[in-house]
Amino acid sequence: MAQLTLVVFIGAMLFKTIGGTQPPWSKAQDFFIALLTFISCNLLNTAFVSAAISLSTGRNFYYPFKFDLQYLPIQVLSLGVLTLLSATVYTFSVWHMALVMVPMGLLHYSLWGYTRLRRSAVEAFEKLMSALRFRDEYTATHSERVARLAVKIARKLGLPEETIERIQAAARIHDIGKVAIPDKVLLKEEGLSDQDWELIKQHPLIGADLISGLEVYKDCVDIVKYEHERWNGSGYPEGLKGEQIPLGARIVAVADVYDALRSDRPYRRAMTLEEAIDELKRMRGKELDPKLVDILLEILEEEKKEEREEAPASKT
Repeated sequence: MAQLTLVVFIGAMLFKTIGGTQPPWSKAQDFFIALLTFISCNLLNTAFVSAAISLSTGRNFYYPFKFDLQYLPIQVLSLGVLTLLSATVYTFSVWHMALVMVPMGLLHYSLWGYTRLRRSAVEAFEKLMSALRFRDEYTATHSERVARLAVKIARKLGLPEETIERIQAAARIHDIGKVAIPDKVLLKEEGLSDQDWELIKQHPLIGADLISGLEVYKDCVDIVKYEHERWNGSGYPEGLKGEQIPLGARIVAVADVYDALRSDRPYRRAMTLEEAIDELKRMRGKELDPKLVDILLEILEEEKKEEREEAPASKT
C-alpha cells in the first residue's frame, strides 16, 4: 500500500508540475503529458519491485525492467492506452468506468495467463527430469548439482542476470534427451559399444528438439544441444571447437564434467576432490575451455577454504 501510495503521489505531483490538465483532452500536448506521467509511474512502480527483488534475492536491479521490455511490451503499451482511456471515460461519469473494466480485466487475465504458462512449462520439464529418478537416480540429481555450479561460474564471469537465469534453466534440463535412450543403454554397467555410443550421442539433439518449440526455453536450445561439444573439437553432435561453442554450453560442460567425476557410476567409483582437480587440469585447454576451468578451480578452492573455516566453529 505504501508503494502504491508513493507512486500515485509522485505521479500526481509530476503531472501537475509539467502542466497536466484534467480530461477530456483536445491537444496533442495534453495526451503527451498524460502518457509521460503513465510511463514515469510504471517505471517507478517497477523500480520499487526491482529493489525488493534485488535486496531479497541478490538479482540484478535492472533485470525486471529488461524482462518487461523483452517479454511484455504489448501488455505494458496496452495498459498505457487503457490508463488514458480510463481518465477520459471518467469525465463522463463514474458508471462509464464499468466499460473500461472489461478490457482491464482481459489485460490482467492475459498477464496472469502468460506468467502461468511460463511457470507451467518450466515445472513440466523439471518434473520430467525428476521422473528420470525412477530410471536413473544419477541423471535426475546430477542436473540440479550442475545447475548450481554453472550459476557460480557464470556469476564469477560477471554475466548479466538474464544470461545466468538462462544457463541455470538449461543446466537443469541439459540431459532431458535421455528420456528417449533405452534403459539397456542408459543403465548399462559394462562399457558401451559403438552402437550404444551412437544412441547416447543423440540425446543432446533430442533434448534441443523437445524444448525448441517453447518460448520460455527458446534461448536455452543451443546450450542443451552443444553442451557435449569439446574445446578441441572432439565432442558431439557437430564437432564444434573453441569459441564456436556457445559460452553457456561451455559453462554447463565444465560443471557437468566435474560433477560426473565426483559421482559414483556403475562402471567406476567417484573420484576424490584431488583426483577430480587433477583430471580437470589435464582436460584444461583440451576438452574444456581453459578460462572456465580456471574459474571452477578458483570456486573449488574458495569452497575448501570455507569448509576449513567452518570446521573449528562447529567444534566450539
